[in-house]
Amino acid sequence: MFGHIALPKWANRWLPIALFIGPVMLYYLGFMIYPFLATFYYSFNTIAPVKGVMTTTFVGFQNYIDLFEDPIFIQSVINTLIWSFVGPVLEMLTALTLAFLIYFRVPLHRFYRTAWFTPLLVSGVIVGLVFRWIFNNEWGLLNASLRAVGLDDWALNWLGRRDTPLMAVIFVHYWATFGYSMVLLLAGLSAIPKELLDAAKVDGANILRTITSIMIPILWPTLITVLILSFIGKMRAFHVVWALTGGGPMHFTETVATYVQKRAFGWSTLDLGYPSAMAVLWFGVVLVGVGLINRWLKRQVDN
Repeated sequence: MFGHIALPKWANRWLPIALFIGPVMLYYLGFMIYPFLATFYYSFNTIAPVKGVMTTTFVGFQNYIDLFEDPIFIQSVINTLIWSFVGPVLEMLTALTLAFLIYFRVPLHRFYRTAWFTPLLVSGVIVGLVFRWIFNNEWGLLNASLRAVGLDDWALNWLGRRDTPLMAVIFVHYWATFGYSMVLLLAGLSAIPKELLDAAKVDGANILRTITSIMIPILWPTLITVLILSFIGKMRAFHVVWALTGGGPMHFTETVATYVQKRAFGWSTLDLGYPSAMAVLWFGVVLVGVGLINRWLKRQVDN
């Protein structure tokens, strides 16, 4: 009914690409690039109601200057930096150990692989709420168990003190996420050629020597990737701490992500400029941190 429509050569090449990639690129531009550019623009402005109308006023770098005079922001930065260094180290040590146990097929290794990965499947909000009940001072499972075995002095108000809430939040987030690192490391171990391990065994190398001299050096690129992903996850952690403590008490568990949410939406300040500056600055800090970690780890490989 319709004649054959001859398309130019460039259309035959680029039209299928546009049809497949175009929707994804539109989504990326609309929900990633545009919000980032808008946030960057808002960070140099104050957005506040004037006579009932939201008005944008250019203030230059004033929002960024105010950040360094904000004690809550400084506290959230300290908390997040502690989290982003303690959390990945703890997570990597655990994940690497468990990945080796599964790889060498210890008894019940199939059960362990499922059990250790299962926490990752639970929503972070649910994890936070469950552990909020567990850490409850009066009737929580942890304190009830300690009192049941006569350790009443160890039963603390875990989420209401000055010294314990941050460690509790770090532990809960670690419990919920170490399974992801374990699976990635296990995949890296599974990619190691069996011939190398057999040759090491023939040469008389024991398991410990095989792990330290052959497996870990081959696994190093995967370790770098997993460590960077863990670091980024800790630097932008939000849902677990929000459900567990909400940043309290007295901002002792406040992270940059939770403070951005409070200043943008929770405190009804009606100014998106200040939290936008906070988000842009922290984005730069994360980029620098990832670059430094990547450079340091690669230097360890070269040495």
